[in-house]
Amino acid sequence: MAIFIYEVYNSDGAIVRGEYEAITRDEVVEYLLRRDLTPISVTPLSGGKKRFNLSITFFEKITPVDILFLVRNLSATVKAGLSIVEALDILIADTEKKVMKNMLREVQASVKNGQPLSSGFENYANAFPPIFLGMLRAGESSGQLDRTLDELAKYLAKEFALRSKVKSALMYPIILLVASIGVVSLLLIFVLPRLTKAFESSGVKLPLVTKFFLSLSNMMTYSFLLDGAILIFLIWFFLYFRTTRIGKKFFFWFISHIPVASELVKKVALVRFSRTLGNLMASGLSAVGSLESSAHSIGNQKYETAILAVVDDVKNGVSISDALVKFPELFPRLLESLTIVGERTGSLSSILITFSDFYEEDVDNKLKDLTAVLEPVLLLIMGLLVGSIAFSIILPIYQLVGHFI
Repeated sequence: MAIFIYEVYNSDGAIVRGEYEAITRDEVVEYLLRRDLTPISVTPLSGGKKRFNLSITFFEKITPVDILFLVRNLSATVKAGLSIVEALDILIADTEKKVMKNMLREVQASVKNGQPLSSGFENYANAFPPIFLGMLRAGESSGQLDRTLDELAKYLAKEFALRSKVKSALMYPIILLVASIGVVSLLLIFVLPRLTKAFESSGVKLPLVTKFFLSLSNMMTYSFLLDGAILIFLIWFFLYFRTTRIGKKFFFWFISHIPVASELVKKVALVRFSRTLGNLMASGLSAVGSLESSAHSIGNQKYETAILAVVDDVKNGVSISDALVKFPELFPRLLESLTIVGERTGSLSSILITFSDFYEEDVDNKLKDLTAVLEPVLLLIMGLLVGSIAFSIILPIYQLVGHFI
């Protein structure tokens, strides 16, 4: 554990400083966001015992927390009246990550050569969400970069909080699932093989369920090196497959057939869509550009396809509300009605942001429902698996005892 010094904006807009003990900076940010505090900076307390650290740029990556602090600090320095070059100088000096320093130096060099700030970040587009470059360009073109950066920081903070809520809710079910696999594996690898010889020498006819688990145990104990290779391959294949287009479609189809999870996925997609679209339009980006960036930021293949179809309709002169009506299974009637009102009154961006805040509360409820369903289901599955193995062991022992009696 380490002590971190943080600086935040409270609900009144005042700057508050404090300390928090945690393992990583991400944990501190999650702690602050849960208390509706907007982080300005989070730094480890110097002078403590330093741990061994591999400071190699190759292994470093730009995290959502890094992006959040980059935007927040850039917004603060620009608001203070500093030029972009001076603001980047301060950020470079305060950044510890080599990959961030290198990126900011390249961006600063680009700005010194007369390029806009957004052009400097284009070489690192894959490290940032689609909304990042879109709002930067809109802020530069409108001459309100400081306000745009402030809105972008609020968006990133809410998006980070949403991700954290989903991860926290799924953590306990994942632990249960891993524990179930671990217990079953231990029984098959260490318990059943020791009883195999006793069963074979007894001459008792083994039940079918016992033969099945014995065969499974023999396969797992045949070669631990092979088991490790298969496990590594399966993990790699899972991580790779879920990033492919087919993999995304498969996982979306699978989740869509789980009652509570399907509603959760839908509401998370709607929160991201409405929040991203609202913020981009508020920054001055066109409706078409805002919709295209929103489509790529959702992370949901089905919604991305539908929104890109909406983009085609809007290019042909169709209003956003009329285009959304074509996908009633994805966009609720409430969103369509609010979009109609927003288009008529010219307040579409603010209405979309309000809708995202409203639906985020619903996401919290769906997360609670999901964990409430998953926990007993996983416990039941774990009990059935362990009970089946225990039954496969007890049954031949019972037959063996009956044979001698």
